[in-house]
Amino acid sequence: MDQPVPHPVLLNTWKHHAGWVRYRIARAVAAGPDGVTALPAEMLVVGTRLMDLYTGAFTPAAVADLVLDRLGGVGRFDYPALAAWLDLRGGYAVLDLPDVSRWAVRLGPEGGRYVHLHPGRWSPHTVRVQANTLKSAVMAVAHARLTGRDPLDPAVVNAARRQYLGMLPVREVAAGAGLGAVVRLLAG
Repeated sequence: MDQPVPHPVLLNTWKHHAGWVRYRIARAVAAGPDGVTALPAEMLVVGTRLMDLYTGAFTPAAVADLVLDRLGGVGRFDYPALAAWLDLRGGYAVLDLPDVSRWAVRLGPEGGRYVHLHPGRWSPHTVRVQANTLKSAVMAVAHARLTGRDPLDPAVVNAARRQYLGMLPVREVAAGAGLGAVVRLLAG
């Protein structure tokens, strides 16, 4: 997971890559309480909306490489060609990867990371997640690992939400749905 996403790809790993999020939680816990306390500031890039989180086996760099290979293979790697192609498709295109995941390609700024990737909505190997659910799950898993407790325990989830995120408590954490499902995914 340490391999960087190659230029010119923009892939927000906090919002769109469950494996990378698991990796980041593990690194934060290994750094101790200060590492875990730093996570909420890093998660500001998650925002406040609904997002799609890739759950497949490809690393962020592998996803980027596969997309760049596909674009390059059809002459759409450089900015002008990609911009023209996406313009004909309403501003985005969806590419299938070998694991049957689907990735939306949008145009970023010329001269920067202009191949902007998002997992496709409702595609294989993705889950739709609310931002606060993702943030709560990250902090519950990190807090549980730091304290040696169960990340699905509502007391642990609520302690993490209160201590790190300033959020109100939840009544329950069902293991198979909502917040509980995302906790299980990230605790993996």
